[in-house]
Amino acid sequence: MADLAPVVACDAGASEEILARLVEVCPFSIIVVDSFGKIVRANSVTERMFGYSQDELIGQTVDLLVPAGSRDQHARHRGQFAAHSRILLARSLRGERKDGTEFPAEVSLNPIHTDNGVQVLCVIDDISERLRMENLTDEFVATVSHELRTPLTSIAGALSLLINDAGGTLPVRAKRLLTIAHANSQRLVRLVNNILDMEKIAAGKVIFVQKRIDVRSLVVEAIEANRVFADGFGARISLDPASATGDIRGDPDWLLQVVTNLLSNAVKFSPPAGQVEVAIGTWGGNIRISVRDHGHGVPESFKTRIFEKFAQADASDARQLGGTGLGLSIVKQIVTRLGGEVGFDDAPGGGAIFHVEFPRFTKELADCDTEAVAPVSR
Repeated sequence: MADLAPVVACDAGASEEILARLVEVCPFSIIVVDSFGKIVRANSVTERMFGYSQDELIGQTVDLLVPAGSRDQHARHRGQFAAHSRILLARSLRGERKDGTEFPAEVSLNPIHTDNGVQVLCVIDDISERLRMENLTDEFVATVSHELRTPLTSIAGALSLLINDAGGTLPVRAKRLLTIAHANSQRLVRLVNNILDMEKIAAGKVIFVQKRIDVRSLVVEAIEANRVFADGFGARISLDPASATGDIRGDPDWLLQVVTNLLSNAVKFSPPAGQVEVAIGTWGGNIRISVRDHGHGVPESFKTRIFEKFAQADASDARQLGGTGLGLSIVKQIVTRLGGEVGFDDAPGGGAIFHVEFPRFTKELADCDTEAVAPVSR
């Protein structure tokens, strides 16, 4: 729906007749509102969606179509939009039908130039079914993940014991097969854990412990914890000795997960004997943690969706390297929830630089620390 509104409103000199035809043939609810917020046109989809006839809608303020408790706020937002006259795509709202029932909606707004002056074209989509399917999918994924994690962990543990001759010395060929099975079981455990992390964060089930954190100490801890993993790929991790020092406010456990995910991503996409370089810098009042690899970099076609769930630039590479396509998405979810920012840049000479940034801890934040509540187990 979000891509439709600019197309509908593209002709600034549209006549009333052409505009009326465009409004009526659109498969979404279309409402045209004048500069006073009054409805001047509505299509048949709008009638079916809200339960009002066109005669009941024309001349009424568009605030009629939002819940009564939200109308004052909606009127303020409408005034702000009119003052700036800019395109606004896919804003989430709640609509209210004539019978008083509410539903979730996505609304796109476009200013259009007509013979009667500047008006606003509203494209409305009832997303009730979409949200229902998303909830069902999330519940299914969470249920399957919970049911899988315990047996997978047991299988991985048993295979590890067998590889280390806990059940007696095994032939070389059998040990090689068990090693492959153990690696695959560990990959499945990581996938299940990542899915559970995503589900918990999205559902607001994670308790973030806000504490004062020494950034350099946290980064050093993450590097040391991931050296063995890097050794498995023949990569080396180093911290720029010129890195800054400073404190931020956040959850140390989840921030450790953020840095670990960035290191893991950089290691897996580094060339043989590659170097992963970590740096801590200051940007205005913020502290930035940067992780650079010397791999192939991020393909141009992949840049817009790199932080999406299960996003993988090359699925074959991901399978070979043990990627799940969730690591960077988890990073974005955690960093956003903690009030930080995440991004990436092309590295000079090749590779990519991923970074996370948080406001520097100040005395004003000291009173905002929460009690040390254990985060949800992962």
